[in-house]
Amino acid sequence: MASPAASEVYIIDASDRYHAVEALWHEIGPPSLEGEEVAVKANFNSDDPFPATTHPATLEAIFGQVLDAGARRVWLGERSGMGETRAVLMNRGAIGIAERAGAEVVALDGLPREGWETVPSDGLHWKRGFLIARLFREAGAVVQTCCLKTHRFGGHVSLSLKNLVGVVAKKDPRGGYNYMAELHTSPHQRRMIAR
Repeated sequence: MASPAASEVYIIDASDRYHAVEALWHEIGPPSLEGEEVAVKANFNSDDPFPATTHPATLEAIFGQVLDAGARRVWLGERSGMGETRAVLMNRGAIGIAERAGAEVVALDGLPREGWETVPSDGLHWKRGFLIARLFREAGAVVQTCCLKTHRFGGHVSLSLKNLVGVVAKKDPRGGYNYMAELHTSPHQRRMIAR
């Protein structure tokens, strides 16, 4: 039996978050973003302050690194699970940070049906499949940062996986089907998050 592949782990002093993100970015050496359209997924699931949401200095540093890497267009795409997304982003300072960086803010819960792409249920535990924001499917690169916390529903820690559930529609704009109600009541919740 083959040994599992080893993962690289980086530990960076976070007393200066901007410097920490910059140091990590240079350490991992991400591919060039020259001319790319980049979607950033932070963690603004609620209106609670850091550590429940992305620290403002971390978000600012991520935008800085993405732009310094040559991105021609940057979006902050977010869907809050608790609260109205645009209000959460405003209250947490994310809109101001994005504007100062020249990034566009997209509150995903306000997207029309055309802003979503259907992922079929084939082989998944999602009964109807789910809708994912086209912004994240069509971007040349996606950069995400998560907050390490347990889930209110399910109680498990999934590290960065649960954060990307924020690019899935809460409800279908056409029929109103509630994907998050399905997720949070399913005995397969962890598998649904992972896929």
